[in-house]
Amino acid sequence: MTVVTLEQARTPIERWPAGWLTPAEISQVEKAVKTDARIKVYESASKRHRDSLHASAKKGDFTDVPARLKAWLGLLEFSLKDIQANANPKKKSKALIKYEIQLRKAILDVQAIKIQATVEHQEAFDSFLAGAEAVRKKFVDILFQR
Repeated sequence: MTVVTLEQARTPIERWPAGWLTPAEISQVEKAVKTDARIKVYESASKRHRDSLHASAKKGDFTDVPARLKAWLGLLEFSLKDIQANANPKKKSKALIKYEIQLRKAILDVQAIKIQATVEHQEAFDSFLAGAEAVRKKFVDILFQR
């Protein structure tokens, strides 16, 4: 595990659990000073998780899907903490807008994949979808300062 330290962070940053980010993504997040740069890395990692889930669904192999969904949700929740702690409330972040749109589309994709999954994996999908939608709504709240 790698200790994550962000220069602008106002809250203590926890360790990266395995599977959230690749070593290259961890390096990019650690080097990024601006919140928007970190958001772009989070968006890229989220896309990677979505693509990985698509690949598993195409193969019909859902054995590792619960762990993948848990890692993806962990990433989303961590990115939300970082964004909440460091977002500029006076300016709407274009990177955050793109990330919210990507997450909205990913949620729809996961709902479609859920239909193909076996009964024993439905709970993992439901848990992920509820958590991801909660994160997405908080992104919208940040953007529109509700």
